[in-house]
Amino acid sequence: MDIVRSSRPRQDAADRLIGLIELVLCEIREGRFQRTMAVLTAFAAVVSGFEAYIQHQRGSFSNWLMWTPVLLTLPVSATAGAAMFSERVARMVLPATSAVSLMDGLIGFIYHVRGILRLPGGLRLGQYNVVIGPPIFAPLLLCSVGILGLFASYLRPERFTWLEGRWRVGRRLLQQLTEELLPGLSTQYRPKGAFEELESDISKGRFQQSMALASAFLAALSVGEVYFEHLRGSFNQRWMWIPVWIAPSLVAAGAWTVRSEWVARVMLPFTSAATFVVGLLGFGLHLRGISRMPGSFANLRFNITLGPPLFAPLLFTAAGLLGAIAVVLQRRSRLW
Repeated sequence: MDIVRSSRPRQDAADRLIGLIELVLCEIREGRFQRTMAVLTAFAAVVSGFEAYIQHQRGSFSNWLMWTPVLLTLPVSATAGAAMFSERVARMVLPATSAVSLMDGLIGFIYHVRGILRLPGGLRLGQYNVVIGPPIFAPLLLCSVGILGLFASYLRPERFTWLEGRWRVGRRLLQQLTEELLPGLSTQYRPKGAFEELESDISKGRFQQSMALASAFLAALSVGEVYFEHLRGSFNQRWMWIPVWIAPSLVAAGAWTVRSEWVARVMLPFTSAATFVVGLLGFGLHLRGISRMPGSFANLRFNITLGPPLFAPLLFTAAGLLGAIAVVLQRRSRLW
């Protein structure tokens, strides 16, 4: 009798957990995860901004444009954070800051390519100059922040959310503030423009192909950047090859999801999970690499600048998470 009684709480907890998972999956499938996507946008903005600061600090910020990705970190992350509480901010302000972040990434990519071309030998020593020159794919990772923010602006907020019942006073004040600053903006979604059909499908969760492509895009940029960064270290540890081997599988699965629903249901979950785990493993190894440098964490400011980029592996984690979200979403009848 005691055994039966002791097993009931465990069974009830398991049933509640299963019900919670089913509810979350249902919300994602219907396009109701705006606040979750806003959190991902803020996270990606902070990681990209920090990495831009570290990389540009190595170059002593010799060009004033080097400050732009760093300065954009605060407005993008703050806007994404405010979008969790205010749908007005999510609908009007977040798309603007995301678009600026997207443009800044493209401009940075052009300048990085120009910097490589200006090195001795130019394209004739392309393989060497790409390795020692400015990281060619790093600015495009900032574009991924803009893409995530644009996705979040078109989604609908969750009906069930971990924010409910918390920070109600701050949420109410933010809503009142946005109503004063953004008068006349309806929180009800009404798509406009040439991409009306696409925007409407995003708000209803019918954009599996687009999310899979975003995951593949982020994974491709990450693995390109990782390859050249690890090439600088001569791949002196076998662990350095793991992301180079794993990430292309997510790139292929994400791209092929556009054509095949079978790939989306069978291949994409495994490749997304593998990329997610590789990102966490890389973060731990980079943290260990910094701890093994002279002075360890007592000399963190110096070691984090010259050591392995601490948060770069988490971009793999973000790519894997986007791929996992794409698995749950509904498919469009056609991509464009």
